[in-house]
Amino acid sequence: MRSLIFLIAFWLSALSSVSAAAAEWHEYRSENFTVYSDVPERRVNALVRDLERFRRTALSFTGQQETPENRHLRVFHFRDSREFEQFTGDRKIAGLYRETWQGPIIFSRDGDHGITGSGLIFHEYVHHLMRERSGMTYPRWYAEGFAELLASAELHNKTVIVGGLPEWRLSAWAEQEPLSIAQLLSPPPLVSHNGQDNSRYWNNYYASAWLLTHYLQLGYHAGHPDYRAATAQYLKAVAAGENPLEVFREHFGKSIAEMQREMLAYMGAVIHRHKLDIPEYTYSIPRRELTDNARLFLLANIAVDFGKSTLAMQYLQQSEPLGLGWQENRTAMAVLEAENKNYRLGETVVQEIGEYGQISHLTAANLAQYYLLRLQALTLTREWDDDLYESAVKYGKIAVQMGPDYLPGYRTLWTTYQLKGKSEEALQIMLSAYQQEPNHLNLNIALGFYLAHLGKHALAREYLERVVAWSHSQDLRARAEALLEGRK
Repeated sequence: MRSLIFLIAFWLSALSSVSAAAAEWHEYRSENFTVYSDVPERRVNALVRDLERFRRTALSFTGQQETPENRHLRVFHFRDSREFEQFTGDRKIAGLYRETWQGPIIFSRDGDHGITGSGLIFHEYVHHLMRERSGMTYPRWYAEGFAELLASAELHNKTVIVGGLPEWRLSAWAEQEPLSIAQLLSPPPLVSHNGQDNSRYWNNYYASAWLLTHYLQLGYHAGHPDYRAATAQYLKAVAAGENPLEVFREHFGKSIAEMQREMLAYMGAVIHRHKLDIPEYTYSIPRRELTDNARLFLLANIAVDFGKSTLAMQYLQQSEPLGLGWQENRTAMAVLEAENKNYRLGETVVQEIGEYGQISHLTAANLAQYYLLRLQALTLTREWDDDLYESAVKYGKIAVQMGPDYLPGYRTLWTTYQLKGKSEEALQIMLSAYQQEPNHLNLNIALGFYLAHLGKHALAREYLERVVAWSHSQDLRARAEALLEGRK
C-alpha cells in the first residue's frame, strides 16, 4: 500500500510540472474522419471540411457512390511544431500518412499551408480509398499514377480542379526523359539491399505514371480518343493474370509504340485540367474534449508505431493516477518496461487488477503483449514457461472478444501461437483479423509472408500481390516479388 501511495505521489508531481503547458485536446468526428487536435476549433473544422471535400472529389471523379466508410481514418493535427517534429523528425513538412496496426493515420501540423499543402497526404488517401472501394488489385503504374492525378487537386470556393501538374514532381524530367509505357507496364525486378539511391528513378516513375494515367483519363478533353472504358477493361484483364504487354493492343486497339507517340504529343500540348462542382462540406462536426489520460494513451501508441519508445514513455509518465484510463496507461508502461527486460511494473499491475478484475480490450491487449514479451525473452535461452504462455493466450482472447476491430489484440494472439508452433491456430486468428480489415496493408504483409514461410505458396499469392501493389517499401516489395517468382 505504501508503495502505491508513493507511486501516486510521484505521478502527481510529474503531472503538475507539465499540465500547465499542455493544451486541451479534442476529438472531432465527421462522416468519414476522426481528428484529434489541440488546434483552435475553427481551423480544425476547416481541415476536416477540406478532407471530406477531397474525398467527395475522388469519389465523383471515379463515379463511386457517396456512402460512408466502414471505418473512420484518423488524423492527428498538432498546434506545436516541436511536438510534431518529435514524431516526424522534420517540422518543415506539412504532414504525412502512415500505416499502423490500428489503421492508417494522417499526421499534420497547423499552419498557413493547411492539409492541402501536402500532396503526399492526398496521394496516400487516394490509395486508401482505392483499397476500401475496390476489390481489384491495380498494377503499380496505375495505382501510383491515379493517386498522383488526384493528389494535385485544387480546392476552390465551389469547384475543385483535378489534373494539374504535381508540384512535387517538377524535377522529374529536368535531366531525363519520362519512362516509356513499356517500362511502366513491366518494370524491372526490384533488388533488395542493393545500396543504390533510387530516388531519382522513382521520382521519374511516379511522374511518368501520372502522365500515362492523365492521358488515359483526361486526354479525350484535348481531342484524343476516349480510353476510359478500354482502360477499365485492360486493368481487369491484368488483375486476372493476363500479361500486361501482350493484351495491350487487344484492349486499346493499337500498339504500345503508337500509344507512346500519342502520349508524348499530349505531353507537349496544354495538359487539360478537369473541373468538378464539389460544394463545401456543411454538416456539423461534433467534438468532445479528451481526458489527459486518453490523450496521452493515443499519442504514446502513435509514438510506439513510429518506433519512439522513449517518447511514448514520456507521454505515459504524465498520466493522471487512478483517473479514467489509468489502467490502460499503466499496462502500456508495463509493456514498454518489458521491452527492456524490466518486468517489475507489469507484475505490480497484474496484482492490482487481480485474476478476475474488470478490464477493457486495450488493457487486455497490453497484458497479452506483456506476457508475450516475457515469453519471447525466455525462449532466447531455449526455455519455456506454460504459465506465461497461457496468460498471453488468455488476455489475447479477451482483447479479441472485447475489441473485435482492434488488430493489435489479434496480432499478439497469433504471435503467441506462432511461438508455440501452433501454426493452424495462428492462421485462424490472422484470418479472423482479415475478415475485419481485408484491406489492411500490414495484415496482408503478415499473412503473405507467414503463409509462404509455411510453404503454402498458392494461398500466399493473393496477399503477396497486394504487398507488391500497395507497399511503398522497396524492401518489402522485393521480398514479395521474390516469393511470387519462386526465387526464395
